[in-house]
Amino acid sequence: MYYRLINGGTSIPELYQVFSPGITSTSTTMTVTISMIGVAGTPTTYSVKYQKMLNETTTDGAEQTQTSSSNGIVITGLTANALYKVTTKLSNSSGDGNQMEVFHRLSSEIFSPSKTGSPKEIGEKITAKSFLTIKGGETRDNEYTYAYKSFNAIQLPTSTTSSFGEGAFARPVKNYTESYYAFGTSVIFEPLIKYKPQGAAIGFFFDESNVSGYFISLETSATAASANSSPLKIFKLDKKRIIKLKDSQKGNRATLDQLFAGTVYNVDVKVKIVNKTITIIAYVNGFRVEASDTTISQSDKTILDPTNKIALVGLSGTSKFDYVYGESINADLYDGDYQALNFYNGQFTKDFLDLSYGDMLYNASNEDVDMVTKQNAFDEFGTVVREISRKTVTFGSAPSIPIRWTTGGNKLAKIIGQSYDNFKADVLVLNNTSITVPLSDRGVNQLSIYGNTIGFSGEIEYDTSSVNEYSSSEPVIFESVWLQNQKDVKSLAEWIQGRVVNKAKIITMKVFGNPLISVGDIITVDYSYQGFTSTQKIIVVKVSQRYQGGLETEIVGRTL
Repeated sequence: MYYRLINGGTSIPELYQVFSPGITSTSTTMTVTISMIGVAGTPTTYSVKYQKMLNETTTDGAEQTQTSSSNGIVITGLTANALYKVTTKLSNSSGDGNQMEVFHRLSSEIFSPSKTGSPKEIGEKITAKSFLTIKGGETRDNEYTYAYKSFNAIQLPTSTTSSFGEGAFARPVKNYTESYYAFGTSVIFEPLIKYKPQGAAIGFFFDESNVSGYFISLETSATAASANSSPLKIFKLDKKRIIKLKDSQKGNRATLDQLFAGTVYNVDVKVKIVNKTITIIAYVNGFRVEASDTTISQSDKTILDPTNKIALVGLSGTSKFDYVYGESINADLYDGDYQALNFYNGQFTKDFLDLSYGDMLYNASNEDVDMVTKQNAFDEFGTVVREISRKTVTFGSAPSIPIRWTTGGNKLAKIIGQSYDNFKADVLVLNNTSITVPLSDRGVNQLSIYGNTIGFSGEIEYDTSSVNEYSSSEPVIFESVWLQNQKDVKSLAEWIQGRVVNKAKIITMKVFGNPLISVGDIITVDYSYQGFTSTQKIIVVKVSQRYQGGLETEIVGRTL
């Protein structure tokens, strides 16, 4: 039997669940379908317990239960983008079956395709790391597939409405407060021959009910050439009517030349709204195009109402999106350069290497923290692979004193491991995105290690000898290449003299003849002038006897 009992009670094999329940959801609802294998029994009650969670161990609300006499229980009134613990159980008059437990996160994004086309199923966005794939023009060339989402970080401007015209010709005209925004995505076209024409777009201020918004579209060179136009366009979609905006592309030098399949294109957009005018500045891998749209009171030309929704569109072929972001910015960021615009710093910043037990294991931690801290301004669909690069350097001026590695101003690369000694250093760098990241570009991105070099100061000498006619001295010389100044040399010399050299003094004496003294005897000498006291023990290391008018003995001793 493949059933399990979670919380005790009765459990009858006829009603056991083999698989986790199937859950489909919108932003605030769940439909739970219980999978089971019935041997002989038939369930009469389908029970679902659900509880809001902060994570898989911490609750964020009371547990609630919903039952039904049929499968496919619909639960409403849930919180968008929240994590829920769902527990299912089957029952009949004989008792209860086992319980199955699963965690499911609702998604605030709608990402619903239009009726033409079918984008690849996204799956659990929080844990899945893959591109969002959208196919466009599957049925007809002029039909597209789009997916969209609301971003709470986009703060909409306030507006005042005035009336233009009189009587039946009167119509409202809106003036908006000054506001600034940034939007962006990264897209790559599938490099397959069967998809010769390929195109994608990012739209902002999108309105799904009227199918309207502002769009920046990209088309590969074959598509653009067939249409005899630039591969980069900025247009307005108003109630399914395409209106191309006049942009800054003029002549060969100011026109984006070609787009290719298999190449990553980063699209970053700055938008300014002032009164009745919207100014759009788009960058495609740094190439800049500007366009604007203005409400003209004397005609039916009107700018679109701002919304907090962003749309990703598959125009033709297969487009793969890596991430999308959208948020309100200030005037300084809008007026600043392009480098300060792209707010994408990599979603999965909690990744790290586990070097325990001698194995190097890549650990991709849960991204829920990032999703909260980024305040719903980013949505990263994931990466196919994370590159970890190892760099090793040998110091040209060795030995040195390294301090640490740094990537400079590069936010897209993260140092996940480093080691160094006085002669060399190693570093492991993680590409925190799925785009190509330069580690060093002679600018703000600089992978480097900084520290202090050890220089050679020349010879520094210090002599601790104190010549004394009553003592016998043996010279001892110590040499070191690590000492940098006179103070260190003196300190080491005095330490050696006090703890090593002067621990054994040598004394030579001529005494009255004494044939009984031999090598190895222990004697004492009381001679305070030379620092000898009767408490010190002296071992005899040499004895010489001389007879000249009487016996004379010479003794050489060393203190113990």
